[in-house]
Amino acid sequence: MLRELRIKHFAVIDEVALDFEAGLNVLTGETGAGKTIILNALALILGSKVSADVIRQGEDEAAVEALFSPVPQDLELKLQEMGLGANDEVVIKRIISRSGRNRAYVNGSVCPLSVLADVGAQLVHIYGQHEHHTLLKSETHLSLLTAFGNLEEKTAEMRTKYHAFQQVWDLLKQAKETVERKKREEEALRSQLEEIKSAALCAGEEEELKAKKEILLHAERLVQGCKEGEDLLYEAEDALVSRLGRYVLRLRELTNIDERLKPAVDFLESAQAQLEEGAAVLRHYTDRAEFDPGALEKTDDRLAEINRLKRKYNAPVEDILRLQQELEKSLASLHREEEEIPGLERAFEEARKSAWELAEALSVERLGVAKQFKKEAEKEVKSLGMPGTGFEVRFHVLEEGHDDPPFVLGGKRMTEQGVDQVELYFSPNPGEPVKPLAKIASGGELSRVMLAIKSLVLTKGDVPTLLFDEVDAGIGGAVAEIVGKKLRTVAESFQVICVTHLPQIAALATSHCVVRKEVTRGRTFTFVKKLSERERVGEVARMLGGIKVTEKTKRYAEEIVKRND
Repeated sequence: MLRELRIKHFAVIDEVALDFEAGLNVLTGETGAGKTIILNALALILGSKVSADVIRQGEDEAAVEALFSPVPQDLELKLQEMGLGANDEVVIKRIISRSGRNRAYVNGSVCPLSVLADVGAQLVHIYGQHEHHTLLKSETHLSLLTAFGNLEEKTAEMRTKYHAFQQVWDLLKQAKETVERKKREEEALRSQLEEIKSAALCAGEEEELKAKKEILLHAERLVQGCKEGEDLLYEAEDALVSRLGRYVLRLRELTNIDERLKPAVDFLESAQAQLEEGAAVLRHYTDRAEFDPGALEKTDDRLAEINRLKRKYNAPVEDILRLQQELEKSLASLHREEEEIPGLERAFEEARKSAWELAEALSVERLGVAKQFKKEAEKEVKSLGMPGTGFEVRFHVLEEGHDDPPFVLGGKRMTEQGVDQVELYFSPNPGEPVKPLAKIASGGELSRVMLAIKSLVLTKGDVPTLLFDEVDAGIGGAVAEIVGKKLRTVAESFQVICVTHLPQIAALATSHCVVRKEVTRGRTFTFVKKLSERERVGEVARMLGGIKVTEKTKRYAEEIVKRND
């Protein structure tokens, strides 16, 4: 709720500070004292537009600052998400400059006016100035009807069913879109897969083929070299193997003379065996060597196919093989997703039926609640000095031809609150047809209408502070006392700030501030003072007695103040 409001250099206000409390806070003062200026300053905190004309003469800037605490939980979370951490309080400041460099701050951080308006709308509702009326917004009327009929539990159930319905619809739609997309892509996917599979690629094959091609290109040279080696080692008349064999025989004879030569014989015999083995390898290679030009052509063709696929998919062979696996999985998943659709369709149908049935049942209940609301609201407004007032709760339907299944059917659009689009219609004058509330009610009428509704719907909302302006316009006597008591009743659930000219309302305040205007040295100043109990009696007496306050008036003022404390 609003704890403090500080205003500086605003219109005829030099500098004032107001403290507000829980309950009914009343602002009084003579006509023209500056009560409206204070409301206009508060409107700045809520994001209203303003010109430099509001800056006090001789000053460069005007400033308005407000402290709210505690803060509604939803707003606190929202502020934390925006990096404007609330810590269970919000400080809002507006600075209006003649240079045009106007600034707005939320908890010390500069904010655009749109953020300020959004935050302010969750802190204070003003009734009496059209630009701040939540009652003028038809989207709020359904929540009023819901609260009046104690339908919050069913509305919460509707919200749960709606979101379940929406979720399964999104899943079904997404699955169908995925299947359709994959079906459109299936031919291309299969073509790619068949191309890659038919190529029968193997990891490392390309390197093997390149090595094979190199051998085929130089086959004749390789064979010739091997034959030369075979001749040198084994085939020629003076081949190394034969010569070495003859020498080994001679050396073995010499070992009969000196056995110390035996190790040399062993080494040379081993060398002879290795030379024979080497010659055999060369002979085997020469016998198996290919001179077939067709083998080289096949190798070239295979390498060309591999290179074509690498260029097409802009990837090495290993990545193409991974792509093959992905294509196989993608085609397999297409069939799995097709198999899932019937189950999703059954779940969707169940959720759709459940949500629509509850929405229709809730709508029937709301129709009954609307009739009772009409009677009670007319009765309440009549007691507030508006006899002959007509109320009506209208349920709108969409124009024909606007069906958009599954959420728009038969002229009804389903939302998380059901299928009802509700708007309050109102006629302040007997015999006149009812019209949308936003189009015909004056500020004072709207204040009393909202007061009547709030007295019918006394549930703590997310907006903790209600400000009523002009609520006492055109009333007095017993009606004024009734209005005051209703304000006091509403103030048990909300912080209420009320600007009034009526002593019957002022006497019911839990906190009372008076606005006064003085002229000093040729300049006008507006001051605000919070009144003590004794000062309250004096102010109520002034409101009762006018210019001249008698002892009798003072005693009566004291009586009604004490009676209502």
